[in-house]
Amino acid sequence: MSEPAIATPRVPRVSALTQELFVSEYMGKNQPVIVTGGMRNWKAPQRWTPEQLTKRLGNERVQVYGDLFRLMDIKTLSEYFERFFNRPVREGEPRASTPYVRWYCHLAADERVPWADDIFAQLTEDWARPDFFPSDSFVLPFCAPTDGIDPTRDWFPAKGLFISGRGARTRTHADPWSSDALLCQIYGRKEFVMYHPSQSAYLVNGDKVVDVETPDPKLFPNFSQARASVRDALEPGEILFVPAGWYHHFNSVSDSISLTWNFVHASRLADFLAYLAAGPAEAELKQLAYAYFESPGHHKLEGSSFISTLMSLRAARLR
Repeated sequence: MSEPAIATPRVPRVSALTQELFVSEYMGKNQPVIVTGGMRNWKAPQRWTPEQLTKRLGNERVQVYGDLFRLMDIKTLSEYFERFFNRPVREGEPRASTPYVRWYCHLAADERVPWADDIFAQLTEDWARPDFFPSDSFVLPFCAPTDGIDPTRDWFPAKGLFISGRGARTRTHADPWSSDALLCQIYGRKEFVMYHPSQSAYLVNGDKVVDVETPDPKLFPNFSQARASVRDALEPGEILFVPAGWYHHFNSVSDSISLTWNFVHASRLADFLAYLAAGPAEAELKQLAYAYFESPGHHKLEGSSFISTLMSLRAARLR
């Protein structure tokens, strides 16, 4: 990504966070943050290298996507590593987007796709719930204040491994379901740019979102007026909080391995209900129905009392 004429701020970095500060200062204020010490006790940085993952999981089939979440292929992890990792850098080589492994846990009841649920069960000991990440009171996936939830063992929407050769990119988008996300950088480096939700008028035209690297002037005539809120690079060992509604664009400037999951915490219930009232796209509604009533981690929720159940969750948190 080219540098702007005026320097864009970097994401604030902190070495550690309490759950209370994470909820109030970052989730509550819808602001990104990078936590630099959130993986101190993880084994993943040593165990999730290309060489180690090839030995452990090389024969597993994985989901290979284009730069905007379009499933392109299914191949073994070894095949992906062999073709797209450790490629030499050639001076003057034309830029081409590299396919991207997005190895998700179940997002739908479709067994034609090689989901990663069983793989995450094998990797449980390699990572841990970050200390700043709440352990209860979630709207998505549902978790009452009296229960506990942990992304290492429990289902979260869009929980997955992102494995990308140098040159892969994720084009500009905002995450679905009015959800927040964490992106944990295990191996390699990613550059990214993020736009506050207030910039959406310059970034969105109907169901299309601008490609910030090659904007179409006919579809996005006012893109030049958009102002990036942050521009930064995510290094190994860093965890990025991506707030709901923020548009983001990522480039893998080296071979890269990341871990991610999405969520809606009870402190953001009002925003989630506003999102539901606005009428989500049909695809997102289907994904939400799966999350609440069919997914591997769903809790028993009756459709007729769905909203009241969520409201009682919020009330319990505020007591």
